Amino acid sequence: MGSDEIRSQGFSLWELFRDVTYEIDYYQREYTWGEDEVRTLLRDLCGSFRNWLPNTSYLRRPHTAPQYFLGPFVYYEPEKHQRSLVDGQQRFVTLHLLFCQLRLWAQEAGHGKAVERLNRVITIDGERFSVSIADHNPVLQAITRGRKYETGIGDSLSRRNLWARSQQIESQLTEELDAEKLHRFTDWLLDRVVLVGIRAAGVDHGYRMFETMNDRGARLTAVDLLKSHLLSNVGADEDQLNTQWHEMLRELTTDREDPQAVPRFIKAYLLARYAREGLDDDRRQIATNLNVWVRRNGVYLGLTDDRPDNFLRFVQELLKTARRFRPFLAASRALKKDDDHLETVLFNERNGLDAQTVAILAAINPDDQPSEAKDKGRLVATYMDRWYTLRILQDLPVQSADADTLVHGTLVPLLRRCRTVDDVTSALAGLIRDDGGSIRDAVTLGLRGNNTHQIRYLLARATAYVEEACQRPPDLLAYLDGDRYHIEHLWANHHHRVQQEIPDKVIFRSLRNQLGGLGLLMGRENSSLNDLPLNDKAVPYARSNILLGIMAPGYNHRHPVLREFIKTHQLDKLLRPFGSRDTMTTVIQTRQNLYLRLFEHIWDPKRLGLPVDVLPELDGPAQPVTSTHPPAPRRRPGGRRTDVAKMIHAQVLKAGTRIVLTYRSEEHWATIDEDGGIILTATGGTPYGRVDEAGAVARGTKTCQGMNEWHVEDETGTRTSLRTLRDRAADAGLL
Repeated sequence: MGSDEIRSQGFSLWELFRDVTYEIDYYQREYTWGEDEVRTLLRDLCGSFRNWLPNTSYLRRPHTAPQYFLGPFVYYEPEKHQRSLVDGQQRFVTLHLLFCQLRLWAQEAGHGKAVERLNRVITIDGERFSVSIADHNPVLQAITRGRKYETGIGDSLSRRNLWARSQQIESQLTEELDAEKLHRFTDWLLDRVVLVGIRAAGVDHGYRMFETMNDRGARLTAVDLLKSHLLSNVGADEDQLNTQWHEMLRELTTDREDPQAVPRFIKAYLLARYAREGLDDDRRQIATNLNVWVRRNGVYLGLTDDRPDNFLRFVQELLKTARRFRPFLAASRALKKDDDHLETVLFNERNGLDAQTVAILAAINPDDQPSEAKDKGRLVATYMDRWYTLRILQDLPVQSADADTLVHGTLVPLLRRCRTVDDVTSALAGLIRDDGGSIRDAVTLGLRGNNTHQIRYLLARATAYVEEACQRPPDLLAYLDGDRYHIEHLWANHHHRVQQEIPDKVIFRSLRNQLGGLGLLMGRENSSLNDLPLNDKAVPYARSNILLGIMAPGYNHRHPVLREFIKTHQLDKLLRPFGSRDTMTTVIQTRQNLYLRLFEHIWDPKRLGLPVDVLPELDGPAQPVTSTHPPAPRRRPGGRRTDVAKMIHAQVLKAGTRIVLTYRSEEHWATIDEDGGIILTATGGTPYGRVDEAGAVARGTKTCQGMNEWHVEDETGTRTSLRTLRDRAADAGLL
């Protein structure tokens, strides 16, 4: 084999990282992957793992499970056990961060085998990191030791971004997967996720390959093949079809850095207009091989040999729809304040509700006037944003699968029947009327292990709403940026300071993390405050946004516009300063009610253009907490998909079942509600959606394998873990 011959080989991540170090060459950029890229990668990995998990044959023989292809990379080998990355740095660094986070959890859970395997792919001989970039080492050392990395003025972009993305991975993984499944996910990730390595002969050869891969054209895509099929059947209108096809491409390729805009649009168009209800195979084929689906369903689509004019009409409708969709495409990429009020399109995109494109296209007709199309799409995006918010407040899952169910199961069939803007308004208002959810249910909702992104979103919207209403320009995108604004706890994590008021540590931890005990603060301010008591934070808060600044005595006296806002919204008992005599419970419940009142204004259906009869606003001032058991919120059963919820549905467990967790010789009790939520006896209030979350709060740790640690006690005093009950029910065919 010649010295310049190119070789390729498939590697599992275990093979790829074990006993090898990776370095980068001088022409490689810094680590620049942002929140969106990392979120997409983790969502794809976790989604594929969840699809694999229910197959019992794969559980028995994991090596037979389908492999997940993560793409190619280019490298050369200067010496044995050392590789230089030519192309692929961003993925490799992100995967390395993922390994580090998984090892921290495996160590806490006591999974020795998982720790051992992850050690082999994180470091070489327990010392050098396998992704060997000297600039990254201080951050990686902090992460692997479970310490916070304090970013400084001299830190590179890579270091700052590395720490931010590690925090994101920690939060998102907890959101995506139960702690019990993390060791299975680790094995699946190492053994079944595959990259194809393309080996260059040396540095010069690698550099030429890098240039070629980044400068040359791409192979034919499914969109190209679809166009070819349409052209070959349109007959005499070939030139006209080709012209209109290119016009459609121009409408959708406003951003050259998004080569997937066109295939995403065409897939969404087909799903919105043509995918048949209840036919999951339609959705699967359109998503994976749209040109083949169109060919196979020619009769259904009216694209047959005897009607060549229909091929042209198909492209004409694609073009007209693309023109109507272009404002939404632009709105999904940048926040613009204009008369279109399409900001919820961007919010939905950032919140993982990318299925909104299908719902918007289901509402739009190709012959709509531009203003009609905008009004329809705005209503759809606004409805989905409100749906997302209500599910957060009711502590229901808001993963992409939940949005898919909403869009394909409810919105698309409904919106396809709508012709006018009034039709869309009426249809969506009807959904809100039938929903039955209430913002006021969130009487104790707060920050948990798996909802950091969602809580930040609520805080950002409330902060921006007050700033804008008081004639101060809000920087909403900055509020949503975890690097620029941190979620600030009003009370530091020091129980002894309030032990006389709140003797129970579990109640303190739960109360401290409630929404009313949180705010958004610029990162540099947050770092400077550290663990100061609340009264000592008042002056720095006054330099921040209004929602935090108002806590300083006399703050509102200097702001007449704020005083008018408080009067207009009847917030005088809620949006107010606090003194040294105000207890922790009083402050947090007052501000919890403040947030809920603001949310009722922000997501008021009438304000959003979806007028329906809704529950009245919260009445009266906040009252001090006089009991450790706040009133239980009203909930609708059937929203959770957890193992506990499935056991309730299958009557393996009954609503009201008491469970117990023992940690460091201390017992913590809880009750399972009718929807599979976990209500801690110590705190009451809003149920925790997963046993992991409830267990982590009870223990005071970041994670908890809830199915293993929570037990049901029978009449004889015998305790059986939820995991054992679940496995027995599964073996008996009840689940």
